[in-house]
Amino acid sequence: MKKSENVLGIVAVSLFVLGTLLKMLHLPPAAIMAGVSVVIFNLGYLPLQLIREQRKATTQLETGYLVFRFITLFISLIAFYFKLQHWQGAGILLIFSSYLIPSYITFYFYMRVRGKGKIPFQSGDLIITILAYMIYIFVTRSMVSPKVVRGYVILEEQYSKLNSGLQSANNLVYSSLDSVPLSGNKEVIESIHELKEISGPMHMMLDSLRTGFINSFYTNPIGEGFNISTASQSLLANVYESHLYFMETPRASELKSTLENYMNRIVQLQRKNNLPASLITNGMALEDSTGPYGETQTWEERMFDFVPIASAIATLSRINQEIYLTERGLQNQLTREFSDTDLKSALEELASGESRLAIELKENEILRISQQQELQRIQLEKSQAELAQRNTITGLALAGIVFVLVLLFITSRAYLLKQRDNKQLAQQKEEISTKNTELSRFNKEISAQRDEIEAQRDEIEAQRNLVFEQKEQIEYRINEIRASIDYAMRLQDAMLSRPALLEQHFSDHFIFFRPKQMVSGDFYWWTQSGDSLVIAVADCTGHGVPGAFMSLLGASLLKEIVNREGITIPGRILDRMREEVIIALDQKGAAGEQKDGMDMAVISLDPRTLRCRYAGANNPLYLLRRSQLTIYRPDKMPVSYYGEMVPFQSVGIDLQVNDQLYLFSDGYADQFGGEKRKKFKYPRFRQVLTENGDLSMPRQQQLLSDTIREWQGKYGQTDDMVIVGIRI
Repeated sequence: MKKSENVLGIVAVSLFVLGTLLKMLHLPPAAIMAGVSVVIFNLGYLPLQLIREQRKATTQLETGYLVFRFITLFISLIAFYFKLQHWQGAGILLIFSSYLIPSYITFYFYMRVRGKGKIPFQSGDLIITILAYMIYIFVTRSMVSPKVVRGYVILEEQYSKLNSGLQSANNLVYSSLDSVPLSGNKEVIESIHELKEISGPMHMMLDSLRTGFINSFYTNPIGEGFNISTASQSLLANVYESHLYFMETPRASELKSTLENYMNRIVQLQRKNNLPASLITNGMALEDSTGPYGETQTWEERMFDFVPIASAIATLSRINQEIYLTERGLQNQLTREFSDTDLKSALEELASGESRLAIELKENEILRISQQQELQRIQLEKSQAELAQRNTITGLALAGIVFVLVLLFITSRAYLLKQRDNKQLAQQKEEISTKNTELSRFNKEISAQRDEIEAQRDEIEAQRNLVFEQKEQIEYRINEIRASIDYAMRLQDAMLSRPALLEQHFSDHFIFFRPKQMVSGDFYWWTQSGDSLVIAVADCTGHGVPGAFMSLLGASLLKEIVNREGITIPGRILDRMREEVIIALDQKGAAGEQKDGMDMAVISLDPRTLRCRYAGANNPLYLLRRSQLTIYRPDKMPVSYYGEMVPFQSVGIDLQVNDQLYLFSDGYADQFGGEKRKKFKYPRFRQVLTENGDLSMPRQQQLLSDTIREWQGKYGQTDDMVIVGIRI
């Protein structure tokens, strides 16, 4: 039995130590090894040891000691494993075992002194127990390294500084509203006030949570930062306080509900003012997520469940920062609605008024100190005059007394008067010297304060001038960028084909065009060459300004190929487009080279014979005929350099009256939205077209717009969108 016991003990201790090391390194096998070691200890080693040593016990005290040791180690190991797995009940078991282990050590020493049975009480057993207890305390109380704690603390300090700056900036906007003219700005001012009413309770709730959380475990509330002493590191690394404060109470769920309500109200405010959706970052992404081992993790668990105290505090500050940033972004969007001249004049007048007020306050402070100094000087002169008057009266009185008593005490009295006068004069001299010293020190302090006030005034004026200078530079650069983008938008708008040609040849049509930004990487183009009407819809690489440049290149190449070269076969058009794009972008297929180009769908249609030909580069063509949708697949290669470049294939289509053709980019199907933030995808797109094919083309366009806007919800637009629909 002893041999089996030793083998089980060695295996269990080895797995226990290895599991502890792996846990400190945050490696997945730690829980498995620790669990196996606990099972071997509790169901193998400890029972065998209890049975073997109980046979040698001769007294009830020895039996009680053995049973107490078994219970202590059994519960302590279970508590350790529960702690390792973050299971419910770990806290109670930890508290219970924290009392059992010291009691067991005390019992051991008592048995060493009093016990005289046959049980061999070896000091090695006690050493192993104490070492295990030290490991136990280290693992359960210091699961987070000091470097991580310092990182959280530094991060929280940075959040606090940034939050302070953002709060000041936001409050300046709110305080500036009174100086903004109401004419033409009333609705904007009301919206900014509404933003303040929405954001104010969120800041108060987060500050209240942070203060209450800190005060719940820290005897001296933390102010601007943390005192990173050895004790503070251990305290701020604790993970149970976060669980108890946020998860054992409804605070985390209440915070999530309040954030959801805040985000909904922000979205309503944006829609009310026709503003684009603001950026919502990770702290306000309230969806469930997947943990490192594939388990589902709620937002509350991810943010506050069994995380270090320092991490929880930093998380609250980060969420507060994101509220400030969202508030700041909406302020910027709303203030763009102001008249630039009115807003600039109002802000300059406010800043000038604040500067004058600051200077007046400093000058009043200097005046007050000077008046106090003058008052003290007058009081000192008055005291000296009163002192001189009292001295005169005292001298006369003494002279009278001396005169009356001169005959009796002429010699002795003269001596006493002289001694007393000398003592009084010395005391008065000392008092005057002390007052002069205090007055000199006070004058120096006043002079230093005056110099400091003047330096602060100069610094405030310099900072104000710097702010105005930087503001003017930023406004100048913003105006330059905005003018450039406006010019690019006008160029792209001029490049896009006009609907008059479609109205001339088709009974009905629509153009759904929604750029992600002011300019688009998607474009549509058509022209008539001879008897053929050529229509193209393209999706260029990128969006915004880079995509717009590519769209200008694509439109100019189409104009050159179709109008000047007279090519109307779609496959040949795409071949020529690819040749020109490769030449224009100097593409050679080298490793790491940018794969810029475009996806495109092209049709060539004869309105008289209803004969149509189609070719596509990654973009299909949809034909809707009597509620039946036919998909014409494209060639799987772009209009740019490609590994295996073969000629694009043209497909012939015999059209009928009332047939509907749809050319489009992938932006509509790739839009994220819905409850789980997934792509809209092509099956839903085809379902919308099929179910509404009997409606007019303008009505279909409106349904497409309403459907994608409802799907998009609070999420931003993913890509440029373009759909062209025509009815034969």
